[in-house]
Amino acid sequence: MAGGLAAVLLVGGGGFLIGRATAPEPAPLVAAALTPQGEAPPAPTAIAPPPTLERAGLLDLVADAIDAASASRPLPEAVQAAAGRRFDLMLPFGCEGPVEGERTAPFGWRYDEAKSTLRVWINPMRWERALWGITETGEGKAAFEGFWIARPWSTAPECPATPLSGAINTDPSGQAQGELAIARLIGDDAGKSARRLDIVKRMAPDDFDAVRGFALRITGRLQSAEAGGPVRCFQRAGLHERPQCMIIGDFAELRVENSKTGDLLGVWPVSETNQRE
Repeated sequence: MAGGLAAVLLVGGGGFLIGRATAPEPAPLVAAALTPQGEAPPAPTAIAPPPTLERAGLLDLVADAIDAASASRPLPEAVQAAAGRRFDLMLPFGCEGPVEGERTAPFGWRYDEAKSTLRVWINPMRWERALWGITETGEGKAAFEGFWIARPWSTAPECPATPLSGAINTDPSGQAQGELAIARLIGDDAGKSARRLDIVKRMAPDDFDAVRGFALRITGRLQSAEAGGPVRCFQRAGLHERPQCMIIGDFAELRVENSKTGDLLGVWPVSETNQRE
């Protein structure tokens, strides 16, 4: 009996040992590969609009247009591509001193010492579209309205540092001999008078500088619809003459500034510069 029990224990123990020896070993633990979470995609880079064209940049476009017109070539692609760009043009005026007589000059100012009053005025010009090579509409009631740019060879946005030369009275018809103008297309007849822009302010004589004068600031966007490009140049008297050019834009606002202080003297939204009734 004892021998049988021992045999059973031996066999049982052997079976346990056999089972331990023959049982498959558990598969080794494999560390799960950690897939790093992808970083969030970078935010799309905002495309900055092209810089606003100031006086120097506008004159560069005009120089390219003049070069093309002088060689009877099409308007350069770089000039055409400028359509739609914002511009901010300063036109200094009054550099020669006050204007006497009637307020017919395109730009002018005078000062009344007795009343401590400054008067500044601007008379926009008008041109028929045909003068700049654009076909008139059926009724012919469409024109350009704007200003000749004095000293278009200078990029300076202020008057030259010259002494006061005394009172002058400029005939606005003399502007017809200008080299470069800036204008906008309007739906009115070129024969109608443009509205004069007037400013009257009480001001001490030390608040402005007669030598530095004032400045007309024109803001807006260059445009080419119906105009064949933002700059148009013509040699009206033949190839021996320097081309006469016009920058064409959609005006947003006209501002007159005191060149000595930078103060705003007057502002006109373009909607307020229509012809006089």
